[in-house]
Amino acid sequence: MTSELRGLSCFHMKRFLRYVVLSVSLGLVPTCAELPEYARPHMVQSDELQMKPPTGFAYRPLTREDFRATSLSGQQAEHAERINAYTATLIRLSADSSFRITSGDLYGQRYFFGRIERLGFEAVMLPDRSWWSPRIPANMGDYVLQHEQIHFALTELAARQLTIDIQKWASEVLVMEPTPQEVQAELSKQIKDRINAAMQVNLKRQAEFDEDTSLFFNPKWQRWWALTVEEELRRTHRERKDHEKDR
Repeated sequence: MTSELRGLSCFHMKRFLRYVVLSVSLGLVPTCAELPEYARPHMVQSDELQMKPPTGFAYRPLTREDFRATSLSGQQAEHAERINAYTATLIRLSADSSFRITSGDLYGQRYFFGRIERLGFEAVMLPDRSWWSPRIPANMGDYVLQHEQIHFALTELAARQLTIDIQKWASEVLVMEPTPQEVQAELSKQIKDRINAAMQVNLKRQAEFDEDTSLFFNPKWQRWWALTVEEELRRTHRERKDHEKDR
């Protein structure tokens, strides 16, 4: 078996990939023992939101002005009077992610080989798809904003954990296809599959958080969640820095 590499190129994959997590801050509904279906965090494909491409920002403290959608849509619109806020977040590739394609002959046939040089992820909040109810009582505003901040933090934690967990796989990936376009498509598919799996795990934790804090006004329990995610953000920041030093 012989292989002769003839050329190489680097490329950056489309940063906004497919899946968006939508989380709802529910108005207090004392008669509910569990989250109504319309209020459960859920995941949709970004093209269902008609985002080409979606615009947003990486993790940071939220303000009420970050919720720019003028109304709810779909099932949520039917229950707008019971919803305090609605947050759309996604996981995207970090800007420093990069990939390399080389070309060569294998058994007399030309092929292209794709490898991942660097791979990282980050959470993004989508203001134009996030909504803030004009009916929120004045004494509830800080509680609701903290609630949405924690939802954003949970997605950021999922992105950071994915960055940490995926490195061994990324270092071993080798895609071989007849064209560079097919190499990019296959790398994109494999990365999307891993983002999808991370988002599914994230959804479960988002739902656990809502079960604890959305049905009842419980500042102490929500504060516990806030302290927990803040500590996890510090820990994953250190782990990510340590990993970068080891590269």
